Amino acid sequence: MTEFYQVQQAESGEARHTEISVAMDRLKDDHMMLKQVLQDIHAEAKQIEAESDPRKTLNKLLHLRLWASAFTEELTRHSRWEEEELIPFLDVYFQSKKAPSVTSAFKMLEKDHDLANVYLKSFLRSVHQLKADSSLAQMKQAAAYLFLACRVYMEHLNKEEQLIFPLMEQILTDLDYLFS
Repeated sequence: MTEFYQVQQAESGEARHTEISVAMDRLKDDHMMLKQVLQDIHAEAKQIEAESDPRKTLNKLLHLRLWASAFTEELTRHSRWEEEELIPFLDVYFQSKKAPSVTSAFKMLEKDHDLANVYLKSFLRSVHQLKADSSLAQMKQAAAYLFLACRVYMEHLNKEEQLIFPLMEQILTDLDYLFS
């Protein structure tokens, strides 16, 4: 059973309230960090458009490849937490209120995530195929994939916040009402 369910067995509403607040803070912190990295990667990828030196461009792309890989690891960690703990908790909570499934709403959002993954994989594959004598156009195409991936990931995170934050606020409001 997830941490959410275990903590909910506590006697006081304060423990429940605190656990929801901790989850909300974690979501906000994760999203803030992921968005900052996306903005930084996006800015670097955008600079490649103006670059005229193939050697510098290739070096920037190799650097961005490492950065994108690290971002992917953090995003995977965050997504795993959402899928294994947060979404099931929200689904159970709102299911008891006969509300629409949170899981199905998230499945709709996953289409954005999947599209961003396609762009990111295209970027990684393109950079992997580059050689020292590759054309500047090929290098800029690789950067364009990353640029698009960043934009779609950012939109995905924003949509996720628009869905989750009101739900978590509703739970906090319900707990305040129940235990006041």
